[in-house]
Amino acid sequence: MNTITEHPNAGPGFIPRPQYSDLILSLPAGARLSLTEISWQEYEDLLVELDEKPHLRLTYDHGDLDIMTLSPEHEGYSRLFTHFIQILTEETDTDFIALGSTTLHDHLVESGVEADDCYYIGEFADVAEKKRLDLSQDPPPDLAVEIDITNRSLGKLPIYALLQVKEVWRFDGNEMRFYVLVGSQYVEQSTSNWFSFLAPETLKPFLQQGRTRGINAMRRAFRDWVQANKK
Repeated sequence: MNTITEHPNAGPGFIPRPQYSDLILSLPAGARLSLTEISWQEYEDLLVELDEKPHLRLTYDHGDLDIMTLSPEHEGYSRLFTHFIQILTEETDTDFIALGSTTLHDHLVESGVEADDCYYIGEFADVAEKKRLDLSQDPPPDLAVEIDITNRSLGKLPIYALLQVKEVWRFDGNEMRFYVLVGSQYVEQSTSNWFSFLAPETLKPFLQQGRTRGINAMRRAFRDWVQANKK
């Protein structure tokens, strides 16, 4: 992981604010840039400016801004989760919408995050087709997915909690974990609240299969597993 930290008041190395976007766009895959003392308006301006850059993930927390660039491995794993959710909801007679890395932010708590994937399960009429969610007005997603191949997302959990995202699935390339919001913080749980028969370790072999043997083979095997184990 490459980590670059620039501070707005950092003497000779100071990067003028208009040049932030140039620096961000020059980051290599798997890199992370940390900026401090960024106003909410500057954060929102960057969201607009970088809107068509899907390889970036921005996380904002009370003036601190982290920008991460995705690696091919990261993106490869990320694309598999919508297949899981599609099969799980089909086999349990419900529905969902996937909003991908839609920005989740709320100016009232001065926080914002971009998940690798996020989903509304069951009820979603109020948010369908939105590119950016203002969680001071819009309902939070039911589920967010974080892939941690090169950059760790545990520090994002308090932000997700502020934004009231009900469940977070986290995969670090080796371990899969489920976190469920209880009150104001997340508790690691052995099964998903949305799919009570699903444990995090169940997904690991299917993730590897999707990366090595192909998505169609993974989908067939996962559907067979769900049909045999759903409650």
